[in-house]
Amino acid sequence: MSKVVIFGEGKFAEEVYYYLTNDSPHEIVAFTADSDFITKDTLLNLPVIPFETVENRYPPDDFKMFIALGYQRLNDLRASKYGAAKEKGYELISYVSSRAVNFGNVEVGDNCLILENNSINPLSKIGNNVTLWCGNHIGHHSTIKDHCFLAGQVVISGTTVIMPYCFLGVNSTIGHEITIGERNLVGAGSLITKSTEPGSVFISQDTEKYRLDVDYFLRISRL
Repeated sequence: MSKVVIFGEGKFAEEVYYYLTNDSPHEIVAFTADSDFITKDTLLNLPVIPFETVENRYPPDDFKMFIALGYQRLNDLRASKYGAAKEKGYELISYVSSRAVNFGNVEVGDNCLILENNSINPLSKIGNNVTLWCGNHIGHHSTIKDHCFLAGQVVISGTTVIMPYCFLGVNSTIGHEITIGERNLVGAGSLITKSTEPGSVFISQDTEKYRLDVDYFLRISRL
């Protein structure tokens, strides 16, 4: 068991607190954030400490840290704080849900958050500072490199590489034996079947609104 300080004081940090408290051996002792962005003294009955001085109260020889930030600025913010915590000497823990499937005991990097119902196939690789929200499929021999965020129900087919700093939206599907270039933004529901260039954006169009309103539609459809 480790005593852990969570970086963050928003909803993401609250989620991480819940998972680590209820499904890990770790003890959460405090939250931390940059002093200019602290809006409260306590969160979930724990102190919120300025990151600039956090090592004075929670020294890295005795405490570990988790960076609980999302995909702001295409993961740049989380990566920046990941580096800053390491510079202070903190070891960054990872969390893999007990309800995730990692049949091949795939090695996971540090500061990773892997939530329930993820299926990680054997011989794949997960880098550092990667977030896999609920229900993703990571195919065999595939690689997710550092500082990526998969939003949920994403399918990554086998032998595919996701380069660093990518965001993959809900229900996106990535084809077999391709490479998603660095800093790609793949929107919800998108299908990618060919390798992509760095800095690419893919957004699927919304479903078009039907011409009838719901009351008339129910009358004629007898639902």
